[in-house]
Amino acid sequence: FDVGGVVAESPIVAIRRFCQERQLADLNRFLFSSSAWHRLERAQMAFREFPEAALKECQERGIQDGVKLGLEGWRDLLQIIRGVVNLRPVMLRAIQRLRQHGFVVAALTNNFAEAKDPSAAAALARFRSLFDHFIESSASKMRKPEPGFYQLALETIGCKAHEAIFLDDIGKNLKPAAAMGIHTILVENNHPEQYLEALEKLEGLVKLELTASKL
Repeated sequence: FDVGGVVAESPIVAIRRFCQERQLADLNRFLFSSSAWHRLERAQMAFREFPEAALKECQERGIQDGVKLGLEGWRDLLQIIRGVVNLRPVMLRAIQRLRQHGFVVAALTNNFAEAKDPSAAAALARFRSLFDHFIESSASKMRKPEPGFYQLALETIGCKAHEAIFLDDIGKNLKPAAAMGIHTILVENNHPEQYLEALEKLEGLVKLELTASKL
């Protein structure tokens, strides 16, 4: 499972809303290709350094709306991204049910390392404990969609590609996994409940009820 946009609400949606409120073009496209963002996700850049690096990259690449955002705006946007932690109860129940029935469940996420206060660290530890494995870009120094990241996941879980199913909300992240033979499911977030369609597809593959309200 990817985390943001799958197990939790989508940061992509939050970024798009932030840009709309400021009457800027959607900066998701820039972030997908941003070398500064990629370095942040590999823990090759400190959290506090990103806003300045992103602004500089926008200036160099001619991303005018990123330039208009300014340094404080990039700091605000990073806080928005950081604050997307709303977990989806249906997904959490599905993960629990999968594990109860003998499936090995892993998180495979692009994230960033940052200092956390004790209460936040405890909450993160509880979240990690929901999975058998928590595979993250900031620890591995690899990120989706690099094929090596998926290979690391398979080796960590201890399974072959055709035995694995991967859910992600970004099609670009699914393509390398599919090319390796992993079953992939795109999680869409165009309306609040749309992600449930992906869970229904997962039900069909694992032959286990995951979406019923009684679970």
